[in-house]
Amino acid sequence: MKETTQQEKLLTIGISMLALGFFPLAWFLAQAILFRELTDQIPRNLLVVLAILVGSSFIFLLFFGMDRLIKLAPKDSRDALEARMFVGPSLFMITLFLFYPALRTIYISFKDRYSDNFIGFENYKWAFKDPEMLVTIRNQIIWLFSVVFFVILIGLVVGWLSDRLNKGEAFFKSIVFMPMAISAVGASAIFKFIYEYRPPPLTQIGIINGIRVSVDRLGTQCMNNRIIDGVFNGFDDPNCLKPIGWLQQRDLSNLPFAQNLNPDNWFSSILINLPVNTMLLMVIMIWSFTGFAAVVFSAGIKSIPAEIMEAGQIDGASEFRVFISIVIPYIKSTIIVVGTYMVVTVLKAFDIIYVSTRGDLETNLLAVKMLDEFSKYRNFGRSATVAVLIFVCVLPILVGTAIRERENSQS
Repeated sequence: MKETTQQEKLLTIGISMLALGFFPLAWFLAQAILFRELTDQIPRNLLVVLAILVGSSFIFLLFFGMDRLIKLAPKDSRDALEARMFVGPSLFMITLFLFYPALRTIYISFKDRYSDNFIGFENYKWAFKDPEMLVTIRNQIIWLFSVVFFVILIGLVVGWLSDRLNKGEAFFKSIVFMPMAISAVGASAIFKFIYEYRPPPLTQIGIINGIRVSVDRLGTQCMNNRIIDGVFNGFDDPNCLKPIGWLQQRDLSNLPFAQNLNPDNWFSSILINLPVNTMLLMVIMIWSFTGFAAVVFSAGIKSIPAEIMEAGQIDGASEFRVFISIVIPYIKSTIIVVGTYMVVTVLKAFDIIYVSTRGDLETNLLAVKMLDEFSKYRNFGRSATVAVLIFVCVLPILVGTAIRERENSQS
């Protein structure tokens, strides 16, 4: 009996390896080799149609073949093997297209420009010594703290206020959430027109500069190059305010605001060196995601029992005290989830920078820098190094989220 059981175990292990290991591998390699040979032989449109037909047929053959193999196993083991049959190909594809590229990227980060020779930690030394890379890391840190903080703060306030509305709550939330429906590229294009700058005497088409140069000042009628009653009215008068290249400002030193600041004072020095263009680009992401945070927080606030809120009000607590002492502790887990999501979103932020400034003028972020090293400078080792840095920043967030979810499930 013991010998029979041992034989059944070995048979089950063998069938499991064939069905869940060898068969998916053969399935994938057959498709890869087939389409590699067909890529240069047939037109792309026909190749797409063929990929759909052949791919679906191969999937059917994959599960059909695994099912036939599993039926050869002992009856007691078939249920477990059938469960693995549906999970196995997914794990195989995740390993092939996620874990392997991640390990390959770490491997390339220790190699030279064209991934020919090992150079040790030279790429990592470059990442923390190169001035341009240091500016990129500085910007990423500023984005992480500022964007996450303001999205959570404004989202909490807006979510709380919308929950206090007696009428029009749905309409208000839809308006606040609307920026989330706009792609990052579209939002960047909108704000690029808002910040737009044209050298004088050209007409300012940016909203901020258009308003700025149209303000009457010191008895002078200032216009944004308009013809009124046949008379040209511009902003070329010395008394009129001049337009400002907002996205061209690396700091406050060229702005009128900073002219009265004392650079020797430490606080004034910090203000002068604030990266204006980077902060203006952060506004785009804050504007885009505040509605998302507000809707999520509003849902969390609605889950708070009314008795708790009423008890606080009966005890004489103000709205602010109720918000601080009851609302925030009660939706703490929701705040952590939104914060985690925003941290990951900021670390992979790409579209806003790429569309607005292309990473120039000291506005770069790690995701754009990774692409620059790969496509612009053709330095695969450094590009992989930047990718590893992004992964290292995201990893603690993912691990912390997994631990928290496990603790919640256990409790």
